[in-house]
Order: sequence, then C-alpha cells, then structure tokens
Amino acid sequence: MAQTLPSTVGPDTLGDPELGRGRAAVVFRSLDDQGRTTARKVFDSGPLTCLIQYTFLGAPNPYAWCEHAVQAAILRRRILAPLVRHWFGDRLQVSEGWNVDWNRDLNAWQLHTRFIDGRPPYLHQPLSQSGEGEVRELVTEILEPLQQHLIEAGFDGQVWQAGLGNPVALTNFLRVTTGARATWAWIDLESGVPALFPAHLPSLWRFYLPRALRYGRPLFDDVDVPKLGQWLRERRMELARTLDPATLEGIERDVAALGYHQERWRGMSRFERSLNSQHAKGRIDAAGRAYFSKRPLRWYLHEAARAGRGVSRRLGHKVSKAFKRCMAFPWQKLVAGTGSFILSSRFRARSAQQFVEARVKRWQVRGQLSARDAELITNNRGRHESSVYLADFAVHLCIKPLVKSFEYIIAPALLAAGTIDEVTLGLIWLSGGSVGRTLYTGGRVVQNFLSGRELPMTSFWVGLLPVIGNLAFPLQIVRSSKEKDDLMARFILYDGFAAIGRKCPIWGGRDTLTEHRFNRVPDRMIPRGGHRN
Repeated sequence: MAQTLPSTVGPDTLGDPELGRGRAAVVFRSLDDQGRTTARKVFDSGPLTCLIQYTFLGAPNPYAWCEHAVQAAILRRRILAPLVRHWFGDRLQVSEGWNVDWNRDLNAWQLHTRFIDGRPPYLHQPLSQSGEGEVRELVTEILEPLQQHLIEAGFDGQVWQAGLGNPVALTNFLRVTTGARATWAWIDLESGVPALFPAHLPSLWRFYLPRALRYGRPLFDDVDVPKLGQWLRERRMELARTLDPATLEGIERDVAALGYHQERWRGMSRFERSLNSQHAKGRIDAAGRAYFSKRPLRWYLHEAARAGRGVSRRLGHKVSKAFKRCMAFPWQKLVAGTGSFILSSRFRARSAQQFVEARVKRWQVRGQLSARDAELITNNRGRHESSVYLADFAVHLCIKPLVKSFEYIIAPALLAAGTIDEVTLGLIWLSGGSVGRTLYTGGRVVQNFLSGRELPMTSFWVGLLPVIGNLAFPLQIVRSSKEKDDLMARFILYDGFAAIGRKCPIWGGRDTLTEHRFNRVPDRMIPRGGHRN
C-alpha cells in the first residue's frame, strides 16, 4: 500500500481570515515565507459530500489525505496556467498552485495558490443594468470555449470544474477589475464530488457516462496523460508562438510528473483508499493499519461503527443546539409583538420593511449592492396601496412558520393518534403553505371587494403556488403600481427568487448559475420600468 503519512507540515492557520467555505474545502488568506499573499485551500468535506465520496471513490476526499492526489492537483494548475493564457490571452487567468503541505489544525492536506482579488458576477436587482451581462459573458465567452479546449487536450475531469452541466462551477470563477478593464480568473480547479450529477442531463449521456466507462470509474479531475502528451507534441509550433521554450519544457516535465502522481493514488483499490485515509488522518496507527489490511470485513465493520457514532454525535449536537436556542429565544418579546402585529397594519408594514432592510444588508455584505443603491431601495415605499400590500407580505411571512409547525408537529401527531391517514398527511405537507396563504389572501379579496378597493387577484393566484407563493404580495405591488417604481417590492422578488436558487439541492448555492438563473425570473414576470440603464 502507498505511504499516506504527511511528508511536509505547514504553518498553523489559526488567526488567518477565511475567504470562503465550500462543500469540500475551506480557503484562508495568508502570507507565505516569501511575503506573497496566498489563498490557502484546506481540503475537507461535510457529511453528505463525504458520503458521496465514500460511495464512489471508496474513501473521503482524496485531496484531504493522499499526498499523491494533492500533488496531482498542484501539477494540473501549473500545466493549465500557461495553456489557459495561450487559449484566452489576458481574458482568463488561473490561480497557480505554489506548494502543498499538511495543515496541523485541520488535520488535512492544504494547497497554497496565488491569491486573486476578484468578485463573483453580480446578481440582478431593480437598479442594475438590463441584460444578462456578466453571467452571459462568463458562460458563453469563457466557460463554453474552455470546456472544448479542455476536452481536446485530455483534461476530461476538469470540464466539471469548468461548468459542463455543472451550475455550481460558476463559483470557481471571479471577475477581476484592473483599472477600466475587467477579466476573469479560474480560482478553483479541484472537484468535491465525482462528475456524475450534472444538471444538464444530455451532458451525462454524451460525455460523463462514456468517459466513466472508458476510465473504469467516475470522473474525478482525471487527465488523459497520454492524450495530453500527444496534444502537446502536435501543437508545439502553435504553442511556441505564445509560450517561451522554458515554459514549454516546464509543461512537459509537469505532465510526466502528473502521470506518476495520478497513477499512484488512482492505482489503489477501494479498500486501500479507505484504510489509508484513516491512517493519514490519525484515526488508526501503523499497527492498526497492518492489522486491518489483512481483515477487510473487520475493517468495514469498524468503519460502520465509527460512522454510526459520528451520526449519533452530530444528531445529539444539533438537538442540544436547537434546545439552547429555544431556551435563549425572547419569547416574551415575541408574545408582546404578536398583539401589535395582529392589531396594527402600520406595525406589519414596518416588520416587512425591517425584513427588506435585513436582506439589503445581506446583499451589501456579499458585495452585490452599493451603499447608494441600498439606500434607494430601503427608502422607496411606493404609494399607500403598496404599503398595505407590504403589510400583507409580512403576514405571509408569519404564516409560514405556523404552517410548518402544523405540518411537521401537529399533523404527524394526528396521524399517530389515528385521526388522519397517510394520504391526508401527504396532502397537508404538499399544500399546507398554499392553503394558509390562500385563506388569508381570500379574506383580503373579500375585504377589498366590500370596500370598493382594488382586488389583489395577482397575489391570490400566485399564493396558490408552492414556494413561489411567498412572493405573492411583492408581485402584486409591482403589477399594480402605476409608476412601476416600487423598488422595495422589486428587490423582494429578485432576492426571493435568488433564495430559491440557493436552496436547490445539489446544484444550488450562493453564486451558482442556479442562483443567477432564478434571480432573473422576475424579469419575465413583471413589467419593466424604473430601471437605470
């Protein structure tokens, strides 16, 4: 079996500012021995990601425990940095890998890369310019050509990180502004899960499954080294026009080293990977490793018991944390505020505005809103009818936790008591939120009809829809407004749909293409007007 203990130990990360946290790594900003600012990527995985890795790879994240895997990662970056420069000029750059070592604090391998000061593409909001803008440029002018270049050169596994069928890959790229010029940077080249779950199903049938069958395993940053070597030889004259001889020689050396390191870690069996990963993490010593290496069944029973203890520990921690939050919650303040919320429409409108202000602040923290735009949105209250609808929006927000409590606490209790059956429980889970919103909005329709005011029919029909129904009254505002300038309501819509994209399982999350696609949905639902071009 291959040696998995760390050969080089790096400095502590305690005190370094955190740049970001993904599903399979956490990144810190720090300084290296030469005084250079680095992005230090420490590999690790959450429980769900770890389960997927264990299922398809036989062990948790290989970059976290296998030195050969992380050495292959740094070599891919060193090879791709000049190749990407050849393909795109200065329009796209790669965050080069500088060195790897063992992180003692987090007990995992870490990759030191060049720090690139950039930002994700902007989300859409009421005061942003029209058009797809940055996301369209990144997808059509950078990602799609990059995927073709990677496939032609043999970087089959890297197309996952370049976005082929993978909307989460948008988070791997940053927009870099230097003076008046804006370019793009590829900062994350290492996968967290095997490439078997694309959102674009044709790419699964046409590319990922055929490649998986050819490699004999799911793609996980695989490089076809012989194909890459042949590609380099065939295009040597073309590459020499943009790359100097020393760079070309360095690429050839790195390709040979990549083949060695890639084969060393991929040549292990599933059992060897499982055993070596726990040895590297210090969960078993050398004697235990030698003992279990001859007893696979005992090892897997040992792993199953460890996983069971881990699940119990995590569940207990979550229950304890929820209990502490419940005890610390200001229930007296909630009870006092409930009376004001029921009796005062002004209080409800203020509650809705506070919600919007909190969301605006969150966008500012993400760098998605300027201070000027944030002020314009929070100070825009529209006409009187809009303020009333904003109060209704606050009621919909408060209905949601009440409905969820009924769905997941009271309804199961009724099932256990035999009052309802399983079909009824399923219907409650599917339609509980829609029913709650419809009962309230229906009452508002009747109230407005009797008083001769505008009927909120848009909110009534939208409220019937699951998830999106929570945005019924903001949509009513922008559909009803004569001036079409209700920035606050428009912002709620853009933010609400972006939140749906973030919450999508597997392919969702912050700054993903999924979030951006959902964020643009209101453009097709609401009349234009009030936008700054």
